[in-house]
Amino acid sequence: MANWVKPTETDLAANLSQGEVDAFRRDGALDGTDPVAPLLDRTASLVRTWIASGGRCSKMGPAGTIPAGLVIPAMDYAMAKVLNRISVPLTEDRRNALKRAEEIFDKIAHGEIAVESYAPDGEVDDSTLPVSSPAAAPATPERLLD
Repeated sequence: MANWVKPTETDLAANLSQGEVDAFRRDGALDGTDPVAPLLDRTASLVRTWIASGGRCSKMGPAGTIPAGLVIPAMDYAMAKVLNRISVPLTEDRRNALKRAEEIFDKIAHGEIAVESYAPDGEVDDSTLPVSSPAAAPATPERLLD
């Protein structure tokens, strides 16, 4: 599997209830089109823009894809957009998830975090670590117990 993926409705559904997704669809575009796919496309495009502005990714993946390690924070960001659209207040857990996502993307956009460059199936990119990996130091038994 490639290390850059296109976010899916399944990824978004991991953060939302079916009722929230259905309400978002009902409150969707005036032309009757399903708003989920465009939301995922806009979210991926925004993440790619932050990556490009940070300048720490040597090879971007195909259009519409983002590093696999950024799917969860991207969906946390998209989840907040959905809930705002359907007028559902964010719970504390969801606010914290959104805050963490925004912090990650801010660091990426400012070049403080290197993002894993695109590597097609079977290839390995050793120029950067995935965002989800601890970049500062390897895990030690003491760190694992924290």
